[in-house]
Amino acid sequence: MEAKERMLKLIQPISKKDQVVLAIKEAILSGAIAPGDQIVESRLAQQLGTGIPLVREALIELEHQGFVQKTPYKGTTVTKLGPSEIRQIFELRVELEALAVQWAKEKATEEDLAELQSLVKKMKRAATDLELDLFYENDLAFHRKLWQISGNVYLADALERIVVPLFAFFVMKTKRRRESYVESANSHAKIAEAMRSASASELRRLMKRSLASWQDEMLELLFKEEEPQKS
Repeated sequence: MEAKERMLKLIQPISKKDQVVLAIKEAILSGAIAPGDQIVESRLAQQLGTGIPLVREALIELEHQGFVQKTPYKGTTVTKLGPSEIRQIFELRVELEALAVQWAKEKATEEDLAELQSLVKKMKRAATDLELDLFYENDLAFHRKLWQISGNVYLADALERIVVPLFAFFVMKTKRRRESYVESANSHAKIAEAMRSASASELRRLMKRSLASWQDEMLELLFKEEEPQKS
């Protein structure tokens, strides 16, 4: 039954805005629009054969997804992060997400825990099939679920603002081995299990180790040739 459900999916109607979102995202992921490039709404509208209001709506959605950023006096640009920025983001993220998972453990219901397990299963399936968009979609959904369970909307909002661009930039710039995706899914599975069985302090340490490992992998994949050699 599960195999049939995976093979036979309902065709969903797609709006014009969603078509524009997909077209711009495809251009970003293919490198046609590079990280750091400024996006000119009128030019995009002309290239896509659509109106500026529709492009503007699409860019709002892509900003929410982390693929573009709005900067004062620069307008909208494709997300670009350097090694120093990534380290600073992780420095903050590690502390905030460790706090989020601690609070989430105190408040999680059986339904919450079941949803986390379900997201892990989807990550594992996507990792095995190398369905990368689906993998990152469920990876981010897993973290968002933890933030939501924590019960602190300000903490969730802070994490949303720093983590989503990180995910998007990583998707844009890297291709990992299948084993790396599987390892990442297994790491999330350990966190989901620890939500049931580990103490709050153990859970915090597990989350910090997981994030530190991802930071190291991210910097290695993105900036290996740029990193100065250590003597």
